[in-house]
Amino acid sequence: MSAGFLDQLEQRHAEGNPIRVGIIGAGKFGGGLMAQLSQMKGMEASAVADLDTGRARQMHAACGTSEEALATVNSAAQASDAIRAGKRVISQDALAVIGCDLVDVVVDATGVPEAGARNGVAAIEHGKHLVMVNVETDVTVGSILRRKADRAGVVYTLVDGDQPGCTVQMVDWAKTLGFEIVAAGRGTEYFADDRSGTPDSVKERFQFDDETMSRRSINLKMYNSFRDGTKAQLEMTALANMTGLPPDVRGMHEPSANLADIPRLFSVKEEGGLLSRPGVVELANSVADDGQTMLPDPLRMGVFVVIRTDHPFTREDLTSYHCHVGGEGGNFLLYRPYHLVAVEAPMSIAAAVLQGTATGAPLERPVADVVAVAKRDLKQGETLDAGGGYTVNGVIEKAEIATAENLLPLGLSAGAKLKRGVLAGEAIPYDAVTLNEESFVLQLRREQDRMAAP
Repeated sequence: MSAGFLDQLEQRHAEGNPIRVGIIGAGKFGGGLMAQLSQMKGMEASAVADLDTGRARQMHAACGTSEEALATVNSAAQASDAIRAGKRVISQDALAVIGCDLVDVVVDATGVPEAGARNGVAAIEHGKHLVMVNVETDVTVGSILRRKADRAGVVYTLVDGDQPGCTVQMVDWAKTLGFEIVAAGRGTEYFADDRSGTPDSVKERFQFDDETMSRRSINLKMYNSFRDGTKAQLEMTALANMTGLPPDVRGMHEPSANLADIPRLFSVKEEGGLLSRPGVVELANSVADDGQTMLPDPLRMGVFVVIRTDHPFTREDLTSYHCHVGGEGGNFLLYRPYHLVAVEAPMSIAAAVLQGTATGAPLERPVADVVAVAKRDLKQGETLDAGGGYTVNGVIEKAEIATAENLLPLGLSAGAKLKRGVLAGEAIPYDAVTLNEESFVLQLRREQDRMAAP
């Protein structure tokens, strides 16, 4: 943590005026954030909303909060009264947290586009800074939420610790120093049979026992979105829309790569790489080409940037500092071998509240989208179940191509009913589905599309 944040948080702690954080969703991320906040000074999880209030209580108990210190409320007014009385608030109603006048910042960790869109707009309308952990919502309507936040004078930000937030900071750092960005992205562990994975097989794939499932509130569908590749596609779309770096091809290349391979593979074709152009988002798979064996020296779940410099002195320096080299000697790998998810998230909260700055936020016009692709052959009349489920994967595509081909965004696919059959691997167009016209995220997406049109 920067010295500036530390001093300010120490002062707020001394004055009894902590940053009061409202968390929507007490699952793995929300619970992890509560745990981290419980170890800090000057910032606290003052209000938590979850449909399962027992889960929120369980998370508080794990953080050392006594039952007597908790108050279950049904309205924003009750939440304010409880916090003034020194209580930590729990509610089933997100609006009770969002509307509470003592909450400084709202963190959406629901992972559901419909919920994230509603919570996001409500938070902005209530004058709250919004930390969007929910990349499913961000890649669907993040640009319009950022516009609304700017107009309201509050911060809309993605979160430090999650891979898009970690990577965008590396990109900003490299651009500030004058480097060209050749590629930026994250590592994956993507096995040959993962694409067709379902929630039923997640426990075996990740070796979860029942105790871990209960203790950490494991969402099998969310974990399956990691397994089937959807989550990585979502995260790189969020990164693309923050940085302006599009995918080179639909779904990205995602080659098997040890660390030393990354700057070589993520160079342009003329220099022996895979890319048709520099300046893209990418994935580096830690699994070998056989689809089964882990590579000996991969990135795993870390993040990276491949930078380029043409200056001989800088090339000499980066080489002498043992940076892996590619691109005929001009491209260099910078990487972090880890991302700490909820552990680092308070950094984004502090930046939003204390500095009025975002870790990263989408541009006004998206450069990429996540489109729904059939996971298996689908029949007319089937209902889609969005990312991590049984029917579709999410795949990144350039925004202009997704628009030209009228492709259905993954974030609008939940509950959509097929008008015709779709073959496995086919990107599903809008005209192949009937959408729920009552959906809030659908209305917000249409508003975003109108504003982003040329």
